[in-house]
Amino acid sequence: MNYSLRSDTLRSPKPLRFMTGYATATLFTASFLSLPILSLLAIPACWKTYEARLASTFVLAAYAFSFFFPSREWPAFRKVGQLWYEMFDVSCNMSAEQRKRAVKMGQADTKYIIGMHPHGIIPLQAVVWSAYCDQYFHDPITGENLYGFGAAADVVKYLPFLRNMMAWLSAGSASYDTLYNGLEYGEARQCNANNNRRPRHLYLLPGGVAEVFESTVGHNAIVFKHRRGLVKLALETGADLLPCYVFGGTDFFHNLATGTNLLARLSRKIKAGVTVFWGYFLLPLPFLPKVTLCIADPIEVEKWDKDKGEIPAELIEEIHAKYLASIVDLFEKHKAVAGYPDATLLVK
Repeated sequence: MNYSLRSDTLRSPKPLRFMTGYATATLFTASFLSLPILSLLAIPACWKTYEARLASTFVLAAYAFSFFFPSREWPAFRKVGQLWYEMFDVSCNMSAEQRKRAVKMGQADTKYIIGMHPHGIIPLQAVVWSAYCDQYFHDPITGENLYGFGAAADVVKYLPFLRNMMAWLSAGSASYDTLYNGLEYGEARQCNANNNRRPRHLYLLPGGVAEVFESTVGHNAIVFKHRRGLVKLALETGADLLPCYVFGGTDFFHNLATGTNLLARLSRKIKAGVTVFWGYFLLPLPFLPKVTLCIADPIEVEKWDKDKGEIPAELIEEIHAKYLASIVDLFEKHKAVAGYPDATLLVK
């Protein structure tokens, strides 16, 4: 059974909620295109007339402002995802009792690594998750929730506006050392700058750039078969793994470049997805698929004692197999209710 999500703050008329939600989703998408737009300003035609020079100067000034704006989390920004609940008809498989139990465990000594698949071309589901986690994984008595910190490709810090939005959502570098320090010591600069908040849980999209090139409408695929870094991180920090699958996560846009073509190989080299995508009217306007968040039971991971030497490969393989099996089980168990009864999941 899935449970529909409803905003706890928005009381405006439905048409206004829809327009505001779609506008914010489009702006979030546009932020991924900030570098191509900036590059266009180098074309002489953009500076021929007074009006063009004025517009270009305004855009450049806005981009410059983005880089001087502090990179720190902004909890209120998490509520943007609530604008998208109705628009994407968002639901989740977790009941109120299951959420309550997860929050109780998360308030104790438990640490979570929430791994969400698929990545998608533009990870709109990440914004939905931030709203869901902030709203539903919340203890009304203590005020605590499971909202931790996130990870984004390092190239994001060079993208105007997107770098700010990722920081507002508590996302920082995806480097291994950064993730380790965040889980082990609560060191996450974008969170620490907010009254020295020390996060204990990590949210990320483990498929990374590779999953971008498996994302297009009607195609369900994850890339994790040959990845062991997430499991190793869990063992080194003692964080339980929480596998998640998002139905509709690949249906926001069509993708020109899929598979292992030249763009895919280039993207892996620069650690950023470079592709051509489109939604409504062949523009970067997202389609409106039904989105279903499916969250599995935690996979318990005992912290590895470094005094014992290297982590055995057999142990890494065992936990990796559990993680993959959990994702596949989530997919098969919930695909019919999510509206994908005949879908198959490709695991690469």
